[in-house]
Parts: sequence; C-alpha cells; structure tokens
Amino acid sequence: MEEEKKQVRILIGIAAFLCALIIGYNAFYVPDIPLQTEVWTDEMPGSNGTESYVPQKPVEKIDLNSATAAALDTLNGIGPVLAQRIVDYREEYGGFYSVEELMEVDGIGEKLFEQIKDRVTVSPP
Repeated sequence: MEEEKKQVRILIGIAAFLCALIIGYNAFYVPDIPLQTEVWTDEMPGSNGTESYVPQKPVEKIDLNSATAAALDTLNGIGPVLAQRIVDYREEYGGFYSVEELMEVDGIGEKLFEQIKDRVTVSPP
C-alpha cells in the first residue's frame, strides 16, 4: 500500500511539472507579427482633440532600373531634368548595377545621394 502511494505521488509530481512547462511556454510565446509604422497625432481633421491612431503606409523604394522619369521626380532633390538624366544614363549604360552608381549621373553628388539612397533600390538590369 505504501508503495502505491509513493508511485501516485511521483506521477502527480511529474504531471505537475509537465503542466508548469506547458503554462510557462504559453506565457512567454510571442507570435510573429509584422511590424507596422505607427503615427500618433494630437489633432486630426474632424476630431475633438483627443489622440488618434493613424497607420502610415511604409515608404516603397524606387527601382532605378525600371522607374519612369515621373517616379524619379518624386525623390527629394530630384527634379524633372535630373530625373531625365537618370533615365538617359540607364539607357546609355544598360542599367544600374548598384545604388552607388547613381553618383555617376551628372548633377548627383555625395550630398544629394545621401538624401535619396534609402529611397532607391536596384534590380538586376
């Protein structure tokens, strides 16, 4: 009889330990949720001045090897003339092989490149 009680206590201990593992795992499990850019504003049109949540769309990069002059013109510091030079360079040299090659275009120096380098990308030509 004592042997049976000892075995039951051991089984209860094992069960309690396994339950603690399961509960502990679930308490610290964090699912993979994509990050989202958030913007909090105090004043919004039509609001009563309380804080509001406004999700902001992530900025998409412009591909130097496929963008139109109009799309390139949307970059800070790039006007229609410089945008056309980028397109002309791409056509003359068969495309861009790196983002840094953008500095080869007449009118784009290091300062302007630093402003726009995070907004552009290069796909294989």
